[in-house]
Amino acid sequence: MHVDHLLQLDRLDLSLVWGDEALLGQEIAGVTATDLEDPARFLQPGEVVLSGLVWWSRDGAATKTDRFVSALRKAGAVALLAGEETHGEVPRELVDACRRHRVPLVAVPPHTS
Repeated sequence: MHVDHLLQLDRLDLSLVWGDEALLGQEIAGVTATDLEDPARFLQPGEVVLSGLVWWSRDGAATKTDRFVSALRKAGAVALLAGEETHGEVPRELVDACRRHRVPLVAVPPHTS
């Protein structure tokens, strides 16, 4: 399965926030769910990372966000699935960091479990 295949699953109701065609064509090797500020030690190449963004807050947002997304990129994660339940939306700082580090970003609505 590739990242873009997730977006085609109607029952998940996922939305692409950022990612280009080449990145969305990456193969998924696994999934890690985490809400750690620095998930680096738990990540493996090819994984999709699912986060409820509990780690994110407006205080220090840019630093926390850059550290989180940088860890995903360095570990070889193929996408971040960001839950909208905690904050009501995907934070702008996260979108910017994913674009900067070239990590595809997908929004997971509150009604998707």
